[in-house]
Amino acid sequence: MRGKLRHSAVSAAMLFMLAAPPVHAQQAQKPVTPYGDFCSLCSTYGICDKQTSPEKAEKAIRDYYGKKGLDVEIEETNGRFIKAKVMDGGKVVDTILFDSSTGRFRSIY
Repeated sequence: MRGKLRHSAVSAAMLFMLAAPPVHAQQAQKPVTPYGDFCSLCSTYGICDKQTSPEKAEKAIRDYYGKKGLDVEIEETNGRFIKAKVMDGGKVVDTILFDSSTGRFRSIY
């Protein structure tokens, strides 16, 4: 009788382990563009025909992050650089610096 109970308990435990969904620890929030990226206005290696206007640069930033389902809040424009906050549902997930001469995004979070 004990052998049958032990066998049933082991079988039930194995069945539970196989049927239960895996649980993973949540990772800490990381920047959205930790190593940088390029917008569609310039080539992959940051070669632009000419410096992008601030209006076009802001649109490129919004389009780039909009495709990822994120919002952008422009903080500051200084010469060819634009500093912006990247937000997910109102929460800041990254702060980026955009170079409108090269089309390069860099996380400064």
